[in-house]
Amino acid sequence: MFFFFFLYRFLSLATSPFICLWLRYRLRLGLEEKSRLTERYGISSLPRLTGRLIWIHAASVGETVSLVPLLKLYKENYPDHTLLLTTTTVTACRIAKERLNGVCVHQYIPFDVSMWAHRFLKFWQPSLAIFTESELWPNLIWHTKRQGIPLILLNARLSDRSYRRWRRFRFLSKALLGKFEICLAPSETIAHRLGQLGAPRIQLSPHLKFAAEPLPVNLEKLERFQSLTVGRSVWVAASTHPGEEKILLNAHQVLRRKFEDLLLILVPRHPDRAQEVRQVCDDVGETACLYSGQEPDGKTSILIGDTIGDLGLFFRLSKIVFIGGSLVPTGGHNPIEPALLKCAVLYGPHHYNFREVCEVLRDVTFPIDNDQELVTMVSHLLEDKHAAPEIGQRAFDRVQSQAQSLQGLVKLLGTYAKS
Repeated sequence: MFFFFFLYRFLSLATSPFICLWLRYRLRLGLEEKSRLTERYGISSLPRLTGRLIWIHAASVGETVSLVPLLKLYKENYPDHTLLLTTTTVTACRIAKERLNGVCVHQYIPFDVSMWAHRFLKFWQPSLAIFTESELWPNLIWHTKRQGIPLILLNARLSDRSYRRWRRFRFLSKALLGKFEICLAPSETIAHRLGQLGAPRIQLSPHLKFAAEPLPVNLEKLERFQSLTVGRSVWVAASTHPGEEKILLNAHQVLRRKFEDLLLILVPRHPDRAQEVRQVCDDVGETACLYSGQEPDGKTSILIGDTIGDLGLFFRLSKIVFIGGSLVPTGGHNPIEPALLKCAVLYGPHHYNFREVCEVLRDVTFPIDNDQELVTMVSHLLEDKHAAPEIGQRAFDRVQSQAQSLQGLVKLLGTYAKS
């Protein structure tokens, strides 16, 4: 295994000039911050505070959002510990500034070049290092372990494809996972996979996403759109992908034969596809308007969400929410967000990105296999006015029960931080 680490260190060092060029290219694209670019080389832009420091790495927005409740709770329990959060993306940095101000300090993670990783760790000298989900960087892991810093893999994640790939190189996965003091798995499936890949110490732990905070909403906008949709039946299809909108529109047209005033709030995963989605609506003869440009009236059958950050509004306008990316093989999206707002949640067969979450929520949500089942279930929820609020409440209760396990996780992390 030493040969592997030596070879990787050599290759990363040899490619470092090209990484520098690539960083300059990313800077021109707005994917890096010019004033903080040196952080990517392990050079801190902040002074190190004295005392015990806990380093947590979250790659991007999803992991950062998931960590917010945990880090807040940790800081409440251990106020004398400094929390250092590293991320890869600029967007995740913004989330950290907005939601974790005063809770932690933020730095960009250095690229996994040996001398940059060593420089970063030598400066910050953490008492504990926590990597989230599937972030396994050999140089950072090797240098962390070499300095005697305990390593924890939190909320471990392994997709089917990643698992198959790692199994072909089990000698590598065993070498990396063996450096961790403990790997915290959110499900039995992930725990089994980690064991198969050579992790020596595994423990089940609550999925961090269950501790997420409800999506925010602008109350003035909410009141306005509630007045615009009063008396109408509304359902939401959130985070949809190409090929999925046509299926959903066909289902909506079938539903409108029975519920003539039905409004579908259709929110593509990528807002820049809004005009494309509007064209699909026009092609099937549905009257659509863009949320950013026009308010819906009585003739509008489709409201297209073409902004970022307004799912909290849309989920509060309806108790029926379909999670996109699941009728096409994209992997699905987070069902916890609408469940936290007591919505009845539906999703298709392709939800493998959130398999562990869906396993926990399976009996308080509505997994469907095709568009016919979607029509049947939405029709039932529209007909029975009590059904959606009741199942939504049960989904909310299930999420809350999972979130309560967070206190035990904080104590576990605190134990390792003090060791």
